[in-house]
Amino acid sequence: MRWANWIDLFSRRVAGWTLAQRMDAALVIETLNRALVHRQVEPETLLVHTDQGSQYRAINYRDLLRDHKIACSMSAKGCCWDNAVVEIFFSTLMMELDLDDKHQELINPQQLQRDLAFWIEGYYNRERRHSTIGYLSPIDYEQQFSKTRTLTSVNP
Repeated sequence: MRWANWIDLFSRRVAGWTLAQRMDAALVIETLNRALVHRQVEPETLLVHTDQGSQYRAINYRDLLRDHKIACSMSAKGCCWDNAVVEIFFSTLMMELDLDDKHQELINPQQLQRDLAFWIEGYYNRERRHSTIGYLSPIDYEQQFSKTRTLTSVNP
C-alpha cells in the first residue's frame, strides 16, 4: 500500500491523507483536494512543499496547483532534510503503529485504513502534543489561534 498526506506546517495538522495501491498523480491530487476542504485559508495563500517524485511533477497535478494559485516548492534532489516535518511524521507513525515493511504486508488494506484513520483523526490531530506549537495538539493550536485572531479583529 502507498499513501500520501499533507501536513499543515503552521499547526502540524494532517490536513489530508489517502491510502492507495499505487503512488501516482491521482493519489496526490485526491489527497490535496481533501486537504483543501479542511483548510480555513484561501488556496492562493498556500505553499505546497514536496519531494521530486514523478507524481508531483505530473501535468495534471501541476495544473491543479496552478488552478488554485498554490505555490509549489520541491526538495533538493536526494535531500530528505528539506522535508523533515514529513519524514519525522512518517517515522513517528511507523513507530507508534508498529508498521515496519514486514508488518505492512501482513495487514489488509481495510484494517490499515481504519488504523490510520483512528491514529491520525482520533489521536495525532486531536491529542498528540507538539513542542513546535507550544505543546498543544494541532487542532487545539488552530482553535487557540482562531480565538486570538477573532479577539484581535473585534478589539483593534
